Amino acid sequence: MHDVALSQIYPDSKTFVDKKLKYNESVILYKYKQFKDSFNGAVPPKENLTKFVNENLEDGDELEIWTPPDFTESPSIVNRIKDKNYKQWALGLNQVWKTLARKVKEDVKLHPDRYSLIWVPNGFAIPGGRFTELYYWDTYWIVNGMLLCDMSSTARGVIENILSMVDRFGFMPNGGRVYYLNRSQPPMVTLMVSSYYKATNDFEYVKKVISSLDNEYKFWLDNRMVTFEKNGKSYTMARYYAPSKGPRPESYREDYESAEIFKTEDEKQEFYTEIKSAAETGWDFSSRWFITPDGSDRGKLADIKTKFIVPVDLNSILQKNAALLSTWYSKMGDTAKAEKYHAISEKLLYSIQEVMWRPDLGAWFDWDMLNNKSREYFFVSNIVPLWTESYSMAKKAVASSVLGYLKNNHIIEADYSVIFNGTPTSLYNSSQQWDFPNAWPPLQAFIIQSLDKTQQKLAQQVAFKLAEVWLRSNYKSFAEKSMMFEKYDVLASGETGGGGEYTPQTGFGWTNGVVFEFLNRWGDTVSNGTNGCSSGYSYLCDFNRIRQQLMFWTNKK
Repeated sequence: MHDVALSQIYPDSKTFVDKKLKYNESVILYKYKQFKDSFNGAVPPKENLTKFVNENLEDGDELEIWTPPDFTESPSIVNRIKDKNYKQWALGLNQVWKTLARKVKEDVKLHPDRYSLIWVPNGFAIPGGRFTELYYWDTYWIVNGMLLCDMSSTARGVIENILSMVDRFGFMPNGGRVYYLNRSQPPMVTLMVSSYYKATNDFEYVKKVISSLDNEYKFWLDNRMVTFEKNGKSYTMARYYAPSKGPRPESYREDYESAEIFKTEDEKQEFYTEIKSAAETGWDFSSRWFITPDGSDRGKLADIKTKFIVPVDLNSILQKNAALLSTWYSKMGDTAKAEKYHAISEKLLYSIQEVMWRPDLGAWFDWDMLNNKSREYFFVSNIVPLWTESYSMAKKAVASSVLGYLKNNHIIEADYSVIFNGTPTSLYNSSQQWDFPNAWPPLQAFIIQSLDKTQQKLAQQVAFKLAEVWLRSNYKSFAEKSMMFEKYDVLASGETGGGGEYTPQTGFGWTNGVVFEFLNRWGDTVSNGTNGCSSGYSYLCDFNRIRQQLMFWTNKK
């Protein structure tokens, strides 16, 4: 793997580790030792190395096209959409489920040693592009989209795929490949079960899978909790942390080359751990995980310090999961488990309030354990406690505070109008893909649904405006290019975002799911407007206004 990656046989390191072995691993390694010895132990020339790879490995071809048995040509959500263009769009996105639907071939189950793909029993939807396996947090929005398209049995099967890996490995890995077994991703499967339960009222299913959900929560309690002090008081909260040796296999060359700036092997290994920990966050990569020597986020990839950051969103999701488990165990009559998870939920709720909430700034902030301070930078994750309802203050007061925070950071204007074609992930253009000017579908769900959940009129109006702008940008790309993107550029309506370590991807599972969520909520009132810019939002097409905002941010620090 080292020789193949550094020889750059494939532009994308993931291509090699997704291949199928033609022979047993031991046979191929023995043959490669002999082959390399013929070059006196040196790395063989690229042409010879490519020939060896092709003789011993082949394209995985592990998946088969699969049509969900409960797929329907005209799901009920279409009837809730007023705008004719959006109605047709919803029908088109519904067809994309068939494009993305896959099932793992039986040969993967029979010969697991030949594949990097992990076998799962049910069909699922791949995200799209280079991502041809089941991923963890992507699946939450995919499941929600399927439920809104009347595919509840398919959604249940997808959830069961994830739970099968939880039962097998003790946690859900980043994705369904063996090289992802060194890390997880945001723990969303309990929320998937909650979505399924709300859609079907099938509590028997909750009872059936709750022990698996319990096991997953135990993984986070046992492996990702850290104790630290703030103002002389001790708190125990969750962080992302994925210690394991070497570069990520799927990004081997990229990690190896990035680590070359470090002088010692210990420093390189520390960097690899931080990189994998950042991949576990789902935000790979972002200035959110950078801590420079002066304690800021204005760094580069070499400044990554993920394990020293206590994240707002992770702790909020775990708090919500614990609250759900407590409620469900109580309904089942398991008082001991109900009380256990209630205590966990309340402890996290208290810690989120004490460590992360900043009433002076109107939002929650990640905690920097290295410098013992709040990370006072704008990230969409700063309002995730609104989404999970992980707060105890009055909704009206919190909604007002968060709207003030969004205005102060020029996400919305003083008159509550919307500036960009989606909310940027951050306000710093670090060249990483989870930073400005990129906007990601799950983060749009977080910010828009957070405001909507407050039930406060002004916050809900802003949520509607943000949803309307996001839908227009997504619709534009679909109407003009027949594509849905993994991420979008807030400066160019309908255009894909960029940056990061791979080319822009199309598909796209979670993008489609979020669109269905927004259309389900606002389909009776939202409209496409004229050429993507209605009179009320003509400023979205005003480049000079956007440039002024960029100048403001450039001079802000």
